[in-house]
Amino acid sequence: MKKLFLFGLIFCFILSIPAAEKVTRLGQHPFYKDKDIQPEDLKVIAIEKAGDVKMGFEEAGNGELVFAFLEQIQQADVQMTELNPGDTLEWMFFKEGRKVKVKKEVIYDGKKPVPAYTFIIFREGKTYEFIVPKICGNISLKNTKEVPAPVCVLNVTPIETEVGKPVKIDMCDSQNTVKSVVEVKDATGAVVKTIELTAEDCATEIVIDQVGEYTVAGVGEGHYAVKSTNPCELTLKVTEAVPVPIVSTTRAGMGKYGTQKPLSFLVEGGPGLLKGTYTGMFWARVGLQYNIVLDTLDFVLSVGGGIPVKGAPWKSFLMGNALLNLHAGPAYLGAGLGFSTAERETRKGGIDLVGEIGINLFKANTSIGSVFGELRAPVITADRSFEHHHKLLLGFRYIF
Repeated sequence: MKKLFLFGLIFCFILSIPAAEKVTRLGQHPFYKDKDIQPEDLKVIAIEKAGDVKMGFEEAGNGELVFAFLEQIQQADVQMTELNPGDTLEWMFFKEGRKVKVKKEVIYDGKKPVPAYTFIIFREGKTYEFIVPKICGNISLKNTKEVPAPVCVLNVTPIETEVGKPVKIDMCDSQNTVKSVVEVKDATGAVVKTIELTAEDCATEIVIDQVGEYTVAGVGEGHYAVKSTNPCELTLKVTEAVPVPIVSTTRAGMGKYGTQKPLSFLVEGGPGLLKGTYTGMFWARVGLQYNIVLDTLDFVLSVGGGIPVKGAPWKSFLMGNALLNLHAGPAYLGAGLGFSTAERETRKGGIDLVGEIGINLFKANTSIGSVFGELRAPVITADRSFEHHHKLLLGFRYIF
């Protein structure tokens, strides 16, 4: 008895499952009597036969969809297609006499494809694909699909910044969106910026020119204008800009005491004394100064001449220097080698050991003025005693 009872239940369950209805011919019971329905006729059907359309949707169990259908079909993107043998439909309604009837779970079992129109209706997160054969105008629901809800993901970088600095607004991690709208509001709630982004161009930069706290809120929009509902909001803090000292990236203008440029010109000159009777003289030189270590070490190369204030046996002479200058603040020490030609007819020229001590007096842009004392002592060359061949110079140097 138990087996018989169980068999009976299974048999009743099988009988309760609605069998798919096969449709082999179309046009016998047309919903719209026209053998060659055009896309414009679909709009006419929706207007002139709105009552029958409503009845068909209710009979099919989709009465909630009728108003979306009647409204959206006026702007729907109607495309040509075919109803092919073996295609399934959720339902199809037609007219038998004056009565609207519905077939559910339909399988088209005709021998050849039937030209038809297809279009999409959207309602409450779902799309409904309809197909209407040209030969009969029977409105048929082909399938129903869920539309993925858009999810908004907002990134703001940095989240705290200074006035006038760029802020990146990024919606690229959002899901199922075709575009996004981001609003930036101040503390009073007033919108100061509105940004529209697409799925392809999903990030941009903005600049805020007022101090304060701002709310940045995004909304993602998907297909059929479905908008995201998840929280998508951040707070952006904008502070006063901190002054940044202007530091040149070149060596020009950086030195406080030493050479202002890697390579500079110089002129120098002044009075001096020639040993023998400490005869007075005037001298002048021109040259180059190369900065080795900023504000610390320079190389000076100069050449010029001197003129004694007395005549014979004194005579004009040439001299030159190759020195290293070591800076200690505005003061500096110089040392190196030089040469001098004979300053008296009975003397020789030769190599000199040169020492200088000086101090910078002023700096104007890339120019420097300084005063220094110089001692020149004979070395290396024979028959040039210190007593008779050293020189004392006082000079002014201008570097430019």
